[in-house]
Amino acid sequence: MNNEISQEAETSIAQLQQRKARERLDRDGAHSDDALRRRVRAFAQERNLQPADYAKLMYKRINTRDVMLFCEKHKVSFDWLLCGDLRGLQRMTQEVKAIPHEMPEAHRKEVMRLFSALSPQMQAVALGWFR
Repeated sequence: MNNEISQEAETSIAQLQQRKARERLDRDGAHSDDALRRRVRAFAQERNLQPADYAKLMYKRINTRDVMLFCEKHKVSFDWLLCGDLRGLQRMTQEVKAIPHEMPEAHRKEVMRLFSALSPQMQAVALGWFR
């Protein structure tokens, strides 16, 4: 007798687990407008967003277009924002950590200007500190 589970059975088990998770979120009210607004408030507070950035999501009926624009602008997971799916939140935080933050050109020019203004001895110290 073969103890291996077929690919079809593995897929079926995974789909069952996903369905149960979605049903649990639905029972807990994670899909409600109030829950979405709580997630938006938490995200806005964490990222120090201006109220104008998320105002359209806070009042009256929430427009899907506004949710999409907000998610694209602020790199927010649709799954997490709309449904409360924690895997979406996990993916979102992992992606933020993986993306190297580039220095804006103005900052780069200022650093170069300040570095050039240093004496050769201080440039060596600063270079050692950077490394």
